[in-house]
Amino acid sequence: MLLDGRLRTVHWDDGDTFSWKVDGRRVRARLSDYNTLESYGPVHRWGGWSYEGLFGIAQEATRVVRRAGWTCSRTGEGGGYGRVAVRCPGVAKALISAGLAHVFVVGGPANPELLAAQAEAVAAGRGMWSRGVPAGLITSLHSADEPGKKPDRTYDRVASPVTGAADPVAHGEIYTPCQEVCRGGSCMRYIPYPRRYGKGRLICPVTKVDKTKR
Repeated sequence: MLLDGRLRTVHWDDGDTFSWKVDGRRVRARLSDYNTLESYGPVHRWGGWSYEGLFGIAQEATRVVRRAGWTCSRTGEGGGYGRVAVRCPGVAKALISAGLAHVFVVGGPANPELLAAQAEAVAAGRGMWSRGVPAGLITSLHSADEPGKKPDRTYDRVASPVTGAADPVAHGEIYTPCQEVCRGGSCMRYIPYPRRYGKGRLICPVTKVDKTKR
């Protein structure tokens, strides 16, 4: 990858995060402008999709970004969870055009070129849009009993396939592991962050569905 004008060897964790080392220290990056589906397990569902089908879309996004070199630059902003924000225009356009990612912005307007690419992918029924288009796509779930959370400040985040705006949806609910929460026509299984990776990783059984409809 060409990052800030310098060639770097990077490791892609999934379709929208990667890392590289500087003096033996790992630097983690979150890409701006778009979002890929979660790759830690089959947690998304909407339309005619199964959990496993959309998990395959997330895995394909990772394969695509790992196959090519890209030109990227740091934005100077934080990417959340101790990461730096990086913008890779070629990556965003390639994944969104293929229906392997969706436009994602918080607190600002989306890139018009990326919105146009997404509208074309939706109209053509590519990738994640081939079996239905929800009014809102859940991108994250937070339970009111998570460490540091307060019941009156807990929220889930839902992105619009039309505008790309990923708005918070406030709630005070406590979710149980593998509980399915539905908002805006899309659903997502709740898995606490500490149980998404490593030895304690939780993979929800296909038959366990506890629906909370919104």
